[in-house]
Amino acid sequence: MEPPPLRAPPDELVEEILLRSPPDDPASLVRAALVCKRWCRLVSAHPFRLRFRGLHRCPAPMLGFLCNDVFHAGGDEACSARFVRTAASCPPLASRRGWHALDARAGRVLLHRAAAAQAICLAVWDPLAAGDSRHLDLPAPALPRRPRSWNAALLCDDDPDGGPFRIVLHPKDHVDAVRGALVGDTIYFVCQRRTRVLRYDLATRAMSVVHLPPASHNQRIVLTTAEGGGLGFARMDGYWLGLWSMDVGGGGGAVEWTQDRVIDLRTLLPVIDLLGFAHGLGIVLVGTVDGFFSVDQKSGSINKVGDGPGFYNVVPFVSFYTPALGTASTTDEEGSSSNA
Repeated sequence: MEPPPLRAPPDELVEEILLRSPPDDPASLVRAALVCKRWCRLVSAHPFRLRFRGLHRCPAPMLGFLCNDVFHAGGDEACSARFVRTAASCPPLASRRGWHALDARAGRVLLHRAAAAQAICLAVWDPLAAGDSRHLDLPAPALPRRPRSWNAALLCDDDPDGGPFRIVLHPKDHVDAVRGALVGDTIYFVCQRRTRVLRYDLATRAMSVVHLPPASHNQRIVLTTAEGGGLGFARMDGYWLGLWSMDVGGGGGAVEWTQDRVIDLRTLLPVIDLLGFAHGLGIVLVGTVDGFFSVDQKSGSINKVGDGPGFYNVVPFVSFYTPALGTASTTDEEGSSSNA
């Protein structure tokens, strides 16, 4: 007597199983999508991606960072936003020549056209979707008083299928080119002298200035998110990396700064510069003559994440990665080979 034929499990059961795939291993979903067209449709559907993120409720991994390279072409200085991947599961992504990366959030990148002299030309780009970018040509009244005396930040929800976004632009406030920080409903930018931080409340649209603790000289800083969730910053002092957090309290909302941690970076000497911070992950990026290194804000662990030099600012790219599964080679059912 022959055994009864095996029946494919219902979609609901398959989805519940696949939802428990490791969030930091997108290759497991790719392997699942290659089983058959039905599984491919399940894992690439919008409801699945929403449930997947809602179930795990963990920060998206850092897939890489946008490295703003400066090079010379035909005697002129040019810029390129080069993507350096730090996760093996992320595919190599094309660079954006002639563009400068300003910010990245929820899988999208805010770019500035470096050669635009008559206007601030911005674009919002999804590196994981080929050719997906939206250009925003800003009018003449937004011109800065002098080149690179401005900065901008990208604000958007963590929507796996895109969605609305906002751009906060400070064109006349002499802010530094280092990436800003979003803490709650407040966006912060470093002022060019690096002794103050510009604070902008998104709800009230009020601006104010926060003074930083004094330093021995004009040291490069990067804005961070403190372990308690508030604003922080990182600053080098010799071979020590100092991590500070801001506390707002007392009468009149006085600001106080506390140095929470000091990390010894002698093994990386010489440290050329602080390059950026991966918000939500607590990772500070530093640059040396040997390449890029990540420094964990909490544990102090150090890892090499890219080669250098040839950089002056980087923007970490943090996102969940779901490949374009619809073009994968799969099977119609669990058995016969076909193209999805």
